[in-house]
Amino acid sequence: MIVAVVNADDFGLSVSINEGIWDAYEHGIVRSASLMANGEGFDDAVARVKEFPGLGVGVHLSLVGERPIAPAHELRGLVTSDGRLPTSYSKFARGYLLGKFTLREVRREIEAQIVRVLKAGVRPTHLDSHQHIHLLPGVFDLTLGLAKAFRIDVVRVPFDRAVLSPVLASARGVKLGALVFLSALARNKVRRLGLKSAGFFHGLAGSGHLDTRSLCAILSQLGHSVHEIMCHPGLETPALRHRYAWGYAWETEACALRSAAVKELVERRRIGLRSFAEAWRE
Repeated sequence: MIVAVVNADDFGLSVSINEGIWDAYEHGIVRSASLMANGEGFDDAVARVKEFPGLGVGVHLSLVGERPIAPAHELRGLVTSDGRLPTSYSKFARGYLLGKFTLREVRREIEAQIVRVLKAGVRPTHLDSHQHIHLLPGVFDLTLGLAKAFRIDVVRVPFDRAVLSPVLASARGVKLGALVFLSALARNKVRRLGLKSAGFFHGLAGSGHLDTRSLCAILSQLGHSVHEIMCHPGLETPALRHRYAWGYAWETEACALRSAAVKELVERRRIGLRSFAEAWRE
């Protein structure tokens, strides 16, 4: 059977993002979302899940851009002078390599984020991270250990074969290629610990720019396995665009996920839309 876990990242980042994800769940093909414990829309996201519990929800570990959940004095250089986590993946990696903070501080913050989700009454179906930071050497082993400790069975491994193409000719392509290389190493670690990840991952190369055409292309080539399709739907607002200048096409993705062409293709190919809690069930 073809199983697709269409997972919306950044749930809880803002209310406008939550609205786009919820619309893609109620009227589209999203069945899973990754919740940011330190996002400004966290409480709104939790309220939506409690009202309509059919959406599978994991933890979207966020170690960049937002404020920490753990007390700042316990995190050393993981927190900047203005009380926030590093502003980007590269600044996080640089601080980690230079010893401004250690895995002890990273563990403290990751654990605090997972605990906040649990205390809100949400039982996580999976773990992943903002900008895939959990794939970094050392951080990934830490993430797997916490997944085991909190009995979270699924950890994202973004091994997207579509990245292994001419896109590698660009600077961004090289970065994505490095991420896929780390993912290839990570897959074996997940299996050895008795955890799970999707057999195939989609959406890395075009992250934030998934339109109806590219989504149909992904769905058309899915084989018999469990597939994770990463997406970033949302309703764009001036405030969101001002603060998060990632260049994401939130509303384009939201439209694609609920489009008639996409839903018809899912039905015609008999693709099972599931959350990670259901993905491996017969």
